[in-house]
Order: sequence, then C-alpha cells, then structure tokens
Amino acid sequence: MNKINTKNIGLARTIVFPCKGGFRAVCLDFDIIEEGETRDEVEKSIKEAVVGYIEAVCKNNLEDELLNRRADKKYWKIYEEYLDLMKNKAKKPVSSNLKKSSLFTLPISNNCDCLA
Repeated sequence: MNKINTKNIGLARTIVFPCKGGFRAVCLDFDIIEEGETRDEVEKSIKEAVVGYIEAVCKNNLEDELLNRRADKKYWKIYEEYLDLMKNKAKKPVSSNLKKSSLFTLPISNNCDCLA
C-alpha cells in the first residue's frame, strides 16, 4: 500500500450522505463510519471519531499505515460520483441522495502538532 498520509502530513477525506433513517458519514482514508438521524449529528460524530483516531495514532507513535486504511470500494464510488457531480461531469442521472451529500476534509498534521 502506498502511504499517502503520515503523522506529519495528510488529509482525512470524509463523505456524508443520506441513508435509510438518517445520514451516514464515512472517513474514506481511515475506514471509520458513523450514522445519525441528522446531518449535523453525524458530522459532529465523525469529526470527533476522526480527530480521536488521529490523536491516538500520533500520541502512541503508531505506524503511518493506520492513517491509510481505505474504506470499502462502494464508499469510494459514492465519493467519485459526488466529485463528478460537483464538477458537472456526471455522465448519467444521479440519485437525489447524492445531490444531498457533502464532503469535508480534516488535516492530520494539525491534530498531531497539538500533541507535541
């Protein structure tokens, strides 16, 4: 596996999308999944989980490979479809759920720096 993220630099890419009964958030780079009834709830939950994960890896000086645990391909497909939609390159009709999705990233270094 190629290292993209290290304790010194990198991003935790996350997609949030509607699912049955609420919303699901997936950190694509760490394979962390959170679910909640509202978008705000699930965004807060995934951010806390991701920051906690990064801090644990940094604090315990664990291997960088733990910052490169890719989520299941189905979530990466949703991510790619969403990027295409945002770039107006969607080649086929997209679901209304995809239109209600959102992306955000969290920097790794900021979370590790605070532990130094």
